[in-house]
Amino acid sequence: MKKDNLKVDHVTASVIQGALENIAVEMGYKLMRMSYSSIIRESEDFGAALVDSEGRGLAESAQSTPLQSGPIPGYVRGVLRILAERGESIEPGDVIMHNDAYAGASHGPDVGFIVPVFHNDSLIAFATTTAHHLDIGALTPGSCGIVDAIDAYAEGLQFKAIKVYEKGQKVTPVWHILHDNIRVSDLVVGDMEAQIAAARFGAEQLGELIDRYGRTTFDAACDAVMNYAERLMRQAIAALPNGRYSATTYIDGYLDDPNPARRELPLVVTINIKDDEMLVDLTGTTPQVSDRPINMPLEGTVDIAIWLTVRSVLLDTETHGHIPVNDGLVRPIKIVAPEGCLANPVFPAPTIARFCPGNQLADTVMKALAEVAPQQVSAGIGNLRLSHSRAQRFYTLGPYGNL
Repeated sequence: MKKDNLKVDHVTASVIQGALENIAVEMGYKLMRMSYSSIIRESEDFGAALVDSEGRGLAESAQSTPLQSGPIPGYVRGVLRILAERGESIEPGDVIMHNDAYAGASHGPDVGFIVPVFHNDSLIAFATTTAHHLDIGALTPGSCGIVDAIDAYAEGLQFKAIKVYEKGQKVTPVWHILHDNIRVSDLVVGDMEAQIAAARFGAEQLGELIDRYGRTTFDAACDAVMNYAERLMRQAIAALPNGRYSATTYIDGYLDDPNPARRELPLVVTINIKDDEMLVDLTGTTPQVSDRPINMPLEGTVDIAIWLTVRSVLLDTETHGHIPVNDGLVRPIKIVAPEGCLANPVFPAPTIARFCPGNQLADTVMKALAEVAPQQVSAGIGNLRLSHSRAQRFYTLGPYGNL
């Protein structure tokens, strides 16, 4: 977006904001209707969002899973970074597939499809969908209960900014790889095609919106809406007293290990509030583990769990009304996590079960905030697992969606 400080009136900015949100919602409904699998159609384990050319979130689908739509700006930033390193460009008609947990994605089964939006030959934005897929070719069937993965390679196929359509033409060899290396490929590939169709719909609608208002007005409106969201978050943080607030949660580690330090693994959260800014420091969190897939990507899981929790406490819609969900909300919040800890692992540490500690991380942030905003936090959360010999069901309880 251009940085020329152009102004736009509040009414026009609000209309464009509403249009962006409606496009994202329509993308989500399109995906639900076209998908093959119940995990998307009924469980709504998908994301749909619009992101600008710099990787800043503009709007996301309200009915999707928070840990699907929330990471989408990170998906886009990861793709932009990888393509730049390769010296590859993005062209009209491209569709890019991405699931790299070390480049913005939440974990391997959450595959994203990114469609660029151009206006007068200039890249303006991206329409993106993500979804949890039934299988991505891992060492065991399924895509959730892989507890034996010792590295990212065992967790399934890794798609690092792969073009599945190039200038509008289908890249057939990539689709052969998908069909030949994924179990129940008819369902999975069908879901992927539904994602692409929904993202293309969003890109088309966004292009029409830009045509209607013009590039200059569109850019100014997006900046205005993001600045408004930033002001809301800064005001909410500024209402809290300056200080340092900490909490620790211990998650199950290696319960039969003779070393007590490995039986319970600490997640440590220290929140520093200074005026209208918040620093969330995870120093002291247990080191990453090499033989269990419970490591959490810093971008895609840890950041989203923290932002969602802070937003739910400080800017709940019951009190504040409609809150635009965009890049502005996260600007006042900084996150520190030492490299090599469970919340900032180093490749190829496995991450597929990152939702288990992710839930507990969100809970730990909530506990820390309870010191300063006790009337605004919710009770703790947890996971419930029911299984029998032929099938398994996994439920997530709490206000954070399907982490």
